[in-house]
Amino acid sequence: MWYGEGCMKKWLSKQYMWLLIVIIIVSGCVACGEEKTNNVENAYFFKADETVHTYEGYFYLHSYTDLWQDVDLYITKLEDFSDGTLYTLELEQPESSDPFNELYGHKYIGYFYVMDGIIYRYNDYPTGEDGYTDENTDRIIKWIKSDEADFLEQSTIVCCEEGTEDITDKNGYHAYVEAEGDKRIFRSYNDYLYGSKDYMLMVWEKGIGLTYYMHGRGGMDMHVEFGHNIKEEQKTDYGYPYKLFHE
Repeated sequence: MWYGEGCMKKWLSKQYMWLLIVIIIVSGCVACGEEKTNNVENAYFFKADETVHTYEGYFYLHSYTDLWQDVDLYITKLEDFSDGTLYTLELEQPESSDPFNELYGHKYIGYFYVMDGIIYRYNDYPTGEDGYTDENTDRIIKWIKSDEADFLEQSTIVCCEEGTEDITDKNGYHAYVEAEGDKRIFRSYNDYLYGSKDYMLMVWEKGIGLTYYMHGRGGMDMHVEFGHNIKEEQKTDYGYPYKLFHE
């Protein structure tokens, strides 16, 4: 039965209206899915839109001289997952005319998997001049997608709300997180006579991110240090072996 042009227009208008409703519902579902995937926040990590953070820096490298200067830390977001977000942290090369003041692998702080209540660091990656290669990054992303539990097991907890126990591995390396007010302090070092081998210290502060960092080897060989107030932090007794460097 034909109802005329006016009726046809009304009928088409209704169809368009229902189509619009369906599009809105579908778009909303997609948006909800994206929000669920990307809604990972950690109060101790950097803000979501922060890509660079400037610090005071202190370095004692192969030149065996004190080098003080401000440096930038580059925060690169790689990919979101249902349980967390993968980042890399890379330190700016300090300016120096001395070729022995190259950071080499020490400029690559690591891959960081940031979850709601915990931050993991993965550091079994090439640390040469090439840094974070696409090949290695793709390998890690595929690893997380295929077996996140195994990736986390092979990584190190560097920040969490409750802190962690001091765990010593078969090579004598300690690694643990201590809760202290709004700070979470990660310590890693090796026990052996007359000094330390590799040592690392990270101080995370709620609402700010990484506020102090120290990494090096025994005898302050390749010592890298940066923070918001270096000279004040150097007065803080973070225990063995860190207190040995600024006595």
